[in-house]
Parts: sequence; C-alpha cells; structure tokens
Amino acid sequence: MPHNLDIIVSGYTEEGYGAGPGLIRFGATAEGMVGEPLATGSALVNPSFVIAAGEYLLAAEEGPHGHVVAVDPLTLDVVGRAATGGADSCHVALLEDQAWVANYSSGTASVIPLASVLSGDAVAPRILAHPGSGPVPDRQGESHAHQVVPTEWGTALVADLGADRVDEYSLAAHNFALLGSAQLPPGTGPRHLVLKGDYLLVAGELDGHLHVLKRTPRDDGGDYFWRWLLRTPLAENVAAVESATEFFPSHIQLSEDGSKLYAAVRGPNTLVVLDVSGLAAEGSEVSGRTGTPPRFLRGVASGGNWPRHFAVDALRNRIYVANQLSNTVAVFALDEQGLPGAEPVQSVEFGSPTCIVLA
Repeated sequence: MPHNLDIIVSGYTEEGYGAGPGLIRFGATAEGMVGEPLATGSALVNPSFVIAAGEYLLAAEEGPHGHVVAVDPLTLDVVGRAATGGADSCHVALLEDQAWVANYSSGTASVIPLASVLSGDAVAPRILAHPGSGPVPDRQGESHAHQVVPTEWGTALVADLGADRVDEYSLAAHNFALLGSAQLPPGTGPRHLVLKGDYLLVAGELDGHLHVLKRTPRDDGGDYFWRWLLRTPLAENVAAVESATEFFPSHIQLSEDGSKLYAAVRGPNTLVVLDVSGLAAEGSEVSGRTGTPPRFLRGVASGGNWPRHFAVDALRNRIYVANQLSNTVAVFALDEQGLPGAEPVQSVEFGSPTCIVLA
C-alpha cells in the first residue's frame, strides 16, 4: 500500500507578487485527493520554490533581497534563514551539503552551506555569475538564472533564461568552477530542464519548445560538450505555439519510468505530455537518422490560470497543478498510460500557488 501522503503547497505572500498564505501542508486521502490543512507556514515571504531536503524543507524567498529558508516539514516553522546575495530568488536545490539558489533578477547562482542556513549565521554566499544576454529585448537584456539541477557525474546545471544558456559548474572540492555551457538557439529562454541519461531536455519559456541536447565526447578524446540536436513544440503542433497570444512553458518533469515528459504551459493554460522513450535507445542521436524524437501525446486544460508548477504522484496516479493566477490547485487522475484526464477530479482554493511538494 502507498505510504501516507502530505501535499505541501507554497505561494506568494506580498502585494505585487501574489496574496497567498505562504506555505500549507495538507493531508491526502488514500486516493490522493487533497485533504484538510495540517500546518501553515505564515512566516515565509514569497516562497516561490520549495524542495524536500532530508530532515527539512528548503524554500527560496523571492524578493529584491532574496533568502533561502530551512523549514520544519511538520510544523512549517522556520528553522533558519540566510541571505542569497541575489534578487528574486526563484529556485533552490541541495547539492551535497550546499544550498544552491537561482536568482532571477540578478542573474546569478548563490551557493550557501546548509549548516549556515540552519544556524542563521550571516555567512557571505558564494556568488556564481556568468553574464550574458539574448535577442528578446524585454526579457533578455541580461542574465536571468531560473533553475539549478545536479547531474549524476558531479556537476551543477544552471538555466539562464536571459542568455540562452545552461551553465555547468563543478562540485569538486567546492571550487564551483565554470566548466562550460550548453548553448541554445537565440530567443529560447531556457527556464526548467531535466536530464534523461546523457540527454538534456530544456523548456524554452520564450520560444515555447522543448529543446533536446546530448552530452557528447569531444573528438580529441578530452571531456565533453553539449550538442544541440532539435526542438519540438510543447503543443500539438508549431501552429498552436505561433498563434497563441501568450505561450510560456514553466515546469517540466519526467514520468517515473522516464518514458514521458510532462510540461505546464502558461497562456493557453495547458498540461502537455510528450513521449520521450525514443531518447533511451543506446547510441541514439535522435538527429533524423537514428532514434525517435519526442512525440506529442496529449494536451489538456490545466484546470486554472497560469500553471506555474506541478507534481506527479505515480503511486496514486495523480498530478497536482499550481495555477498561480486563478488561486487554485487542480488535481488530475492519470490513466494506465500515465496520461491526464480531460478534467480535474478536484480543485482546491489556494492563494497564488507557486510550487507543490509531495512528502
């Protein structure tokens, strides 16, 4: 039987960002429906992204002066807080014993020892900056770090929406050296990404496509580089992207078996599923000669306005969608193929939801 499930939802709290309660832990029914609220973390300010990190939750507080906050997962009380040294902190990841935070407006990544976050020590964070820009004037005048993702080979990837890059940093000996960058086509606006083996899948917030790159050995036998292979629309076809007044992909996530990719798209307010099983073939280049590119499977309405984030529960066949501007969390049932139904099975009111964590 599946273990008991808690559903933790974060939301913006300040005028200009949103009007939510901060952080709420809900219980869940055996069928995976959202139950009664069990705890509220009202001491957090604009927690735009939250992760489970061992004994704690870590939250990025988005604002002119960003913070990373450690939270007790049961009571949602703040355990410790540290300044990130950046503006509009929007994503957090725990890599080894360091909290990594993406700072959107300042375009930097901050690295802070978890021990310093827990103790509240005023330790200056390590700031990683690789300034750049892109061709979209109102969104790419400068770097905008949006997500940090660890790799299996001991590095960290930082998506830079402003510079059309994914930068890769070393974790070895805490030197955090910039090893190189995955360059994306101009105007992509990389927001969130996932790794599938040696393939890097990147959601382009500005061009509305999923980009596929591959970690490729250099001809001289030294190291590797990220080779861009192709892009595919996060919709049924390219026309659906090009005809939309607004089309801004947000979060992406692989299914538990890695065969499907889920994506949320703001504007048309859709939840999209692509078949990415063709990327699993040994030696597949997916370049038109071998392998199978991602294929559109299904798109459904997100059950609200502006789906910013979602979480998938494979045990109970549910997907939970944070619809930021309609102040709702929509719950969808997944069928035996892992595809969402056309309508949500539940809709829960929540002020300005930004992120959902299953624990």
